[in-house]
Amino acid sequence: MDYLSTHDFITIRRASLISDIDRRLVTELYQPLIGHQGVAFYLTLDAFHDLTISGEPWPLETLQNQTQLTIHDISLAKASLEAVGLIRSYAISKADYRDIVLELFAPKSPQDFFDDVVLSGMIEQYIGPAMINKMRLHYGAPQALEGYDEQTTTFGEMFHPDFTNPLFFGTNDQRLIGHKAHQPESKFDRQAFLASIKKASNWKSIVFSEPVMKEIERYANLFGVDELAMVELTLTSIDRDGQIDFLKLRDLAALETRFAFSKTRTRTVAKVTSATSKAQKIKLMEQTDPKTYFRYKNNNTAPALADMKIIDDVQTRYNLPFSVINALIDYVLETANSTFPRSLVDKIAASLARARVTSSIDAMEYLLKTTRKKKIIKNDGELKEADVAATLDVDIEALVAAFEEEKNGNK
Repeated sequence: MDYLSTHDFITIRRASLISDIDRRLVTELYQPLIGHQGVAFYLTLDAFHDLTISGEPWPLETLQNQTQLTIHDISLAKASLEAVGLIRSYAISKADYRDIVLELFAPKSPQDFFDDVVLSGMIEQYIGPAMINKMRLHYGAPQALEGYDEQTTTFGEMFHPDFTNPLFFGTNDQRLIGHKAHQPESKFDRQAFLASIKKASNWKSIVFSEPVMKEIERYANLFGVDELAMVELTLTSIDRDGQIDFLKLRDLAALETRFAFSKTRTRTVAKVTSATSKAQKIKLMEQTDPKTYFRYKNNNTAPALADMKIIDDVQTRYNLPFSVINALIDYVLETANSTFPRSLVDKIAASLARARVTSSIDAMEYLLKTTRKKKIIKNDGELKEADVAATLDVDIEALVAAFEEEKNGNK
């Protein structure tokens, strides 16, 4: 996932024609997947494309002011739009900023959307089968007419073209804009699934045709089941005729989701404590956004809106990378007894910015100061070594003590 910065510039291009019907489809079909912020960002990009003069890039701050979204929310909205195929992004780094090009794609038609095993599976997981059935009825094609004869005039009957004219022999070599949708990728690895299932003894009766694989992939995406679990569930679903009972497979996949905690193969949710190894913390800091890392530190509880506002202000004012902000979050929550005081956060962030810290490991070293300096002192004529802690340009211990004193005084 790519995280944006207030210094980035955004160039908006349309890769396909986008109509009012397409904008309605984004709201009705895609919103359960990308959320209201994803819809808002997509529609804003579409509107700003029409306001663009000669391909002029927009400062990200302008888009932020227009949507009233934080940098964190815009980064997540951009990622969600990329994941479902509504935009593609390209970037080039300059001296102290990036030029980012966002290409907008039209949404899939209702037919293509519900034929897509990934999109249809995910939306059913979010809104349920009852709402899905209502949508299918809403977008259903007109029924075939019985007893009517078609009277439609053909092109040739109307225009009588002279196909011997050289104009009809030319070809169009120019790339023109069309009405196309970008295909999102599925996380389900068919090759890994087939390689694993073929190690079993009772798979040979199954013909893994395209329709069979589409159904297996659909249930995997619908219930969030990985390839290893789908192998086990598929083999369990083979009936007496040696074929897959898809109703049974569906029910087993649903149970797999409901009782995933009882499976040893299930991945555990990350949790970060003071006992977590430094290497694990650094890896997590580099791979997650501040909101997610804050939740991990907070016993997997979502951070308060006030805390997220502090984080967004820090990123906006000091332009710190997310990995450095994660190190700051880790340090403050550990030092200030799981609280997140703005005064402490702001002064530490200013200190990190002045020191030009750009990675989580440097931030941890800077804040924790694990290495201690040695000082030679003289005691009764005898030379001895004593540990002297390196000092920060911000006295963090004094800040924490002042915050604790203020908090106790307000009780």
